[in-house]
Amino acid sequence: MSTKSNTIEHAIHNVGNDIRDRITSIASRVREEAQDAKESVCDTLEEQREIAAEALGRARRKASRLTRRYPLQVIAGAVVLGFLIGRVRR
Repeated sequence: MSTKSNTIEHAIHNVGNDIRDRITSIASRVREEAQDAKESVCDTLEEQREIAAEALGRARRKASRLTRRYPLQVIAGAVVLGFLIGRVRR
């Protein structure tokens, strides 16, 4: 009986080791995939930041050109916009 008991214990031990190895393997793959996803998100965010910065720069340059070209119209537009915002807030 002790041989049968040792065989069962050995089988249980092997199953336990197999499960532990599989869990370790899965955890390792999940960790690698999470790292890849993080890098992808960071790259995408960096690209979007650069695009937004370029667009903001273009908008500032365009606003400066318009302000220099049409100073009175810009001032009048700002006054009207301020008046309308003031009216809406009341």
